[in-house]
Amino acid sequence: MDVRTSESDIVAPARGAAAHYLDVVRAIGDDTFWPLLMLANTNLFLWHVDAFKRDTDPVPEFAEQFAQAARFLAAAKASGVAGGHFSPVRAAEVPDASERFVSTMFSDVWVALTDDVYFDETRRFIVERFERNGVDSRELFRDKVVVDAGCGSGKFAAGIASLGARKVIGLDIGAKGLEFARIQASKVPYGDRLEYRYGSAHELPLPDASVDMVWSNGVVHLTDNYDGCIREFARVLRPGGTLYLYVNGRFGLFELLLDTVRQASVRIPRAVFQEYLLSLGINTGRIYWMMCAFYAVYQWRARREVEALLASSGFADLRQLTRGLEIDQIEQVTADVPYAAAKYGEAQLKYLARRTGG
Repeated sequence: MDVRTSESDIVAPARGAAAHYLDVVRAIGDDTFWPLLMLANTNLFLWHVDAFKRDTDPVPEFAEQFAQAARFLAAAKASGVAGGHFSPVRAAEVPDASERFVSTMFSDVWVALTDDVYFDETRRFIVERFERNGVDSRELFRDKVVVDAGCGSGKFAAGIASLGARKVIGLDIGAKGLEFARIQASKVPYGDRLEYRYGSAHELPLPDASVDMVWSNGVVHLTDNYDGCIREFARVLRPGGTLYLYVNGRFGLFELLLDTVRQASVRIPRAVFQEYLLSLGINTGRIYWMMCAFYAVYQWRARREVEALLASSGFADLRQLTRGLEIDQIEQVTADVPYAAAKYGEAQLKYLARRTGG
């Protein structure tokens, strides 16, 4: 059990170190520091992957890691080893929080996915995560018309089709991702049950009550119309239809980490950062995760807010899926792993819900 009793106790000691790191980053006035910023931000992110596996209080080490990163950048600036060779840094352009920015950003990552990650790993993750929650994924998808709202690369749509869905409609606003998804569909025998269309998650190009299931996996919290997405899901579902929803709850230290490295990466073109990560030989699935951390603007909502929104939008029989793979934050919080709540707060909020009416 965590010995800390409140969010302020858990997070406050780390906030100061994260804020100081951002102060140092913002004080750097030359683009020749991009490689050092990428090194620092990458190491901070990869540090948490290992450190959060340990059953020790993460707050002191979190604060020290950010303090070390700040000292590293400050020392580099003071040494004169970099900087002074370019004109003063351009005014930073804060990333647009719209789904178009996110879709464009991820498109370059999606097309780098290897087939083993795209097909095999994705299918396995779907099956195992539902299985841990007592849900038979084949029964869940069998003979259903499913819309994957915000399908990105189409990898989850493909996994759903492979598990027995009658038809899967993948919708996204990223042209490159949709093109890649169609190419991938041509590689598998169930590809004729996959259809990809242009469409926004909060303006679904589908008739009312036209699908059996909506699948929304980690998309809504990256759009600029959170509530609109949920209302659209209710609109296109037939009465009694099923919604699978995954959004982020409040995430403790993990939320602080992501918000900090995103602000620290804002001056670096995302294509440059992605090429840097690729050059390190990092697994493409992890690069997807890291680019999301460095550049996507999340909407963090508490569980009570999400559940209230679902209820007011016409959903009932909410079933929260609180189990997952060992790598999943929600699994660690549910299993009461020491300090998991400090690290991940409410973690991933995943639900199955029924559309009312009819």
